[in-house]
Amino acid sequence: MLKKSSAKRRFLRENPSLRKRRYGLPDIGCRDDGERFDPVVQEIADAIEFYGYGVRDENITTMPDLDLGGGNPIKFKPFPPAIKAMKKYIKGAWMYRYPYTEGADSIRQQLLDYVEKEGFINTAPYNRDNIDEKGLSVHNITFSVSTSVLYNQIIKLIAKPKDVVLVTGPSYGLFTIRTERSGANVERIDLEKEDNFFINPIKLADRIDQINESLQQTYHRRLGYVPRVVAFLNANPNNPTGRVMGKKQEELLYQIAKVCQKRGVFVIDDLVYRDITYDKENIAMPIATIPGMFENTISLFGLSKSYEMAELRAGFVVADEAIIFGIVNKTFQTMDSVPAIIGEALAGAYNAKKKRYRAYDIYFEELRELYIYRYNLLKALVNGIETAEPKYRERIIKTVMENLEFSEASKVLAGIPMVDFPENLEPEAGFFAILDFTKIKGMKYKEHTIRTEKDLTIFFYGTSRTRFLVGQSISWPYKNELVGRVSYAVDEEKLIKGMLNIHNAIILLAPKDDYEIRKNEFKDQRQMARIKVDGWKNAYDLIISSDYLNSLNYDEQAERYESSFEEYKELVLVAVKGEEVLGYACYDTTPNEDNFQSELVGLYIKPSEIGRGIGTSLFIETCKELRELDKNNMIVWCLSDNENAIRFYKKLGGKIVKEKQAKIGDRTYNEYGFYFQLK
Repeated sequence: MLKKSSAKRRFLRENPSLRKRRYGLPDIGCRDDGERFDPVVQEIADAIEFYGYGVRDENITTMPDLDLGGGNPIKFKPFPPAIKAMKKYIKGAWMYRYPYTEGADSIRQQLLDYVEKEGFINTAPYNRDNIDEKGLSVHNITFSVSTSVLYNQIIKLIAKPKDVVLVTGPSYGLFTIRTERSGANVERIDLEKEDNFFINPIKLADRIDQINESLQQTYHRRLGYVPRVVAFLNANPNNPTGRVMGKKQEELLYQIAKVCQKRGVFVIDDLVYRDITYDKENIAMPIATIPGMFENTISLFGLSKSYEMAELRAGFVVADEAIIFGIVNKTFQTMDSVPAIIGEALAGAYNAKKKRYRAYDIYFEELRELYIYRYNLLKALVNGIETAEPKYRERIIKTVMENLEFSEASKVLAGIPMVDFPENLEPEAGFFAILDFTKIKGMKYKEHTIRTEKDLTIFFYGTSRTRFLVGQSISWPYKNELVGRVSYAVDEEKLIKGMLNIHNAIILLAPKDDYEIRKNEFKDQRQMARIKVDGWKNAYDLIISSDYLNSLNYDEQAERYESSFEEYKELVLVAVKGEEVLGYACYDTTPNEDNFQSELVGLYIKPSEIGRGIGTSLFIETCKELRELDKNNMIVWCLSDNENAIRFYKKLGGKIVKEKQAKIGDRTYNEYGFYFQLK
């Protein structure tokens, strides 16, 4: 009998990543079809993975970090009518029964009464029984364990492979990832400053048409169908910008809905932050309340964000009957049914009774005021106490003084240097704010330059164990900016401490260099050739034979670089000041016979620029590039007589692990191999 591996060993062999105990966020996952995420989604996944797991060290179990990036709402009592409804249900005699997959009709009727009171109307209903005067019935509603689960089911229902869901940038990153995990592709439309971070209907129409035309050209006759844009995800209020489209923006909402309707694109209207709109006269307006738009709109409501019940995981969806039946089928096929108590809580929070609306007004008046105060606290900590609304200043000062020593309190109340909020992006709902760190881009901490958002994350975590989501996590549309999304729903003490940590870290930074490091371009090749020739003649005088050095030629070297540019353009970094190349580094990502995963092939600095730290900066940026390519180590070869290079690589932590002979010209020279761990 053939001896088999144990079930456990076979499982671990097939799933090696599960051997390691993981702290922080679980694995972000992948597409159901096994393919890689599209680039726009992979960027988000990488950033969230790094925030939730990658940046955190082995001390996390004993030294908790300070997380300003979470999605929890403010610590506040849950909505009383929802709690009352659950208590009543538990005390009843009904918990012995299995719930219906679609939910009890009595619950769905209460949810229907609520959405109709809020203005939902279907002007083109089916000719079926139980359709009321608003064109709706209980068959237009079902609920589940969170809007996230409902969203996954919706995408699986409406999208075929290669179909596209259009999302905004910025957006809630995990919904973007869930879209592709559910089998659809993601494309993005950017919310721009010139449009006040609202959707521009003309740009929306152009983007949908552009994507559809591209899909037509790419997949015509290849799949048996032509993929297309099937849905536009409209978060209202937007996470993370806090932008709200309410009655004041009704015409804008109509234009957005009309663009999608005309092109056969569903609007998925995500309304989970709706009730914490700060201006109660301009609460986020559901698109399904616009006559003629119901059948093309899928509306999502939930208890997590606005009603302080995130732990319950409860949401409901309102849509055309066919969509609802499809969701109910998927619920039955995967989880049979959802807990009935979720429906009770939803009906307690969302019903049309007068006492519910009285409780709502009292509850949300207090909750909205608390969020507005917290935002003013954040403004004071970032831009200085004078930027907070006058009515909050005394309270803010008192709170800060209670949590910090006098000197530290005075510091944070003066604001954080070189940090600001993006212009014209004051949140109107929710509890997130975008902080702009672009002014520190290029500044240094211990020879490490902050050039990317990953650098930003590492810097703040390394100096104070403080972390938050960066722009890449939320599809921030302006790639040259460094931004972060922070939550001001965290406890006051935590928010104050976090802003103090950021303040203290920033004052440790050294001024930025007068040059930048980027990938090389074709126009750089002749300058790079001159630097190499001059570098060899300068570094290897009295080391390499003068005959060989004198044979080096600018034009020949330039021709070699230009002819091989296309092959190596992604493997060369240059330090430039304006149009002047000051130095460059080239690397190889091909593992060699000694199992070194990568190699720094050359590092050359213009002789007049030596001693300014350009070589160190290029070396560090090369290591970052290789780490992004999942390389764990690197080898660097240098002549054993080149004492300056040996000192340089030893200072950077290199260890001599190999020696070899290299032929240069007609002579042979000894070389040392320096080994580097890329961490």
